[in-house]
Amino acid sequence: MANPTKIRVPAMSGMTTDGGSFDREMAGVLWRRTRLIFLIGLIASSVVFVFNRIYGLEPIAPPLVPWREPTHLIHPLTFAIGLLLVHRGERTLERIQWIALIVVAVNLAMVIPAVGAFYPQREAFLPVALLLFVTAAFLPCPRVQHWLGGLAVAMSLVAEFVLPAVIPEVGAYWAGLGARMALFEHLWRITGVVLIAAVSSVISTRLHHLHRSAHKAERLGNYLIEKELGHGGMGQVFVARHAMICRPTAIKVMSRSEDDGQTESSLARFEREVQLSASLTHPNTITIFDFGRTADDTFYYAMEYLEGMDLDSMIEKFGPLPPERVLYFLRQVCGSLGEAHGRGIVHRDIKPSNIFITHRGGLYDFVKVLDFGLARKVRHSEETGLTKTGVVLGTPRYIAPESLYGARQADARSDLYNLGGVAYWMLTGKPLFPGASSVDLIIDHVKTIPEPPSAVAEQEVPEELDRLIMKLLEKEPEDRYQSAEEVLKALQAIRLPASWSQERAREWWDVHAPEMVARAKPEEGATLADTDRKVEVAVTA
Repeated sequence: MANPTKIRVPAMSGMTTDGGSFDREMAGVLWRRTRLIFLIGLIASSVVFVFNRIYGLEPIAPPLVPWREPTHLIHPLTFAIGLLLVHRGERTLERIQWIALIVVAVNLAMVIPAVGAFYPQREAFLPVALLLFVTAAFLPCPRVQHWLGGLAVAMSLVAEFVLPAVIPEVGAYWAGLGARMALFEHLWRITGVVLIAAVSSVISTRLHHLHRSAHKAERLGNYLIEKELGHGGMGQVFVARHAMICRPTAIKVMSRSEDDGQTESSLARFEREVQLSASLTHPNTITIFDFGRTADDTFYYAMEYLEGMDLDSMIEKFGPLPPERVLYFLRQVCGSLGEAHGRGIVHRDIKPSNIFITHRGGLYDFVKVLDFGLARKVRHSEETGLTKTGVVLGTPRYIAPESLYGARQADARSDLYNLGGVAYWMLTGKPLFPGASSVDLIIDHVKTIPEPPSAVAEQEVPEELDRLIMKLLEKEPEDRYQSAEEVLKALQAIRLPASWSQERAREWWDVHAPEMVARAKPEEGATLADTDRKVEVAVTA
């Protein structure tokens, strides 16, 4: 079986919420950055004003000398006004962009002609580059940057060709250089401003696209993606936080397939999972917060984030559990299944990795049943447990025998068979059947009678619990317990020398808490064994 294909968090560009959420996010970013830039601009322009007043070069246009100081004062004044407007006004993206455009445009419109009028021996590259590059890097708004670049080029043309014609002192300076040298200088300065404007526009556009890509890649609806927890045959699970209330959340995203038919089937199954799961309210069933579908039909849903460890990892890490703790876990799973079965919902994939152990509200060893990805609503009109394409869904190591036949429908008793396999694993630390391939396991489930847990476990298994598990593992559904409530009553009737209490659970967690992890992401390159994955098994005669 092929390894599950890793997927990236899908882009949300087609959803109506994406544009708005991106604009809100950018408005917040630009609001903070604009305030900072205007504050720095106010300080820098004030320092330059003082420096020029003390050490500045004498202007070459004496008639305009009286206007030199007010011209230099415009820069700190515009930054101060811009800072006030941004700080006190509404924080909308369009408003902040307009303020940034006007403030930077005024400074550009003043600095280039001022250099050309008062100091034509200087080039305006440095102030122009500072204004355009800082704006491009920290306020990545392509439209604003295009306007600013165009304004810079226009002001450069004014400074090089208009001012010499209207200010005699400036005209005399250029005439003293000679026509050829003057033309060369004019073209060099204009070309330099054009290049600065073009590069700043490219930078702004590129950074804007990166911001939008990052927004898409890290967000699903109202949830901000933080990291991947793991992946399986039907999708990936990510840790996320709600953008508004910052609640830790687990996000499950369905895998996409290149096969359109398979994609539609998987999408429908995935959507059914969340709808069925969301209708369940038992405290031992995973809680679904929200779900959505992207523009490219990628389905996802948000569920409560659990810190702890699934039973599969727990047994592998710490070994088999004592019988009293096994009973404690089984009772909670039966509670979850009891509600689901009462609503006509069959899980069809009860296995250790779908039973999560956590602590909630001061309660330790709290069980959560996960992943209703193969769940189905039982309908009496259905005659088989197969899909329309003749496919059986399940995990080979725990699949119920009747799920492999086309002559009968898998029902709640199939979940009880799976539960028997889980109990067997908890007590013995060994799988029900040791088959190495999916085919071997399927044959064993149909034909092989497993050894009792008492014959396999290294610890003593109470006779009542031994019989209960073997009854759950009967090949014929009629020979098993007929409901989760019936199993729960049988579990409650078992009397053991010791009981599992909250005190014992708390002690265990105090010792092992540093080693408990929340469904950690598999190591790079690691994959689940085929026998522990959900599979589709084609049934043939």
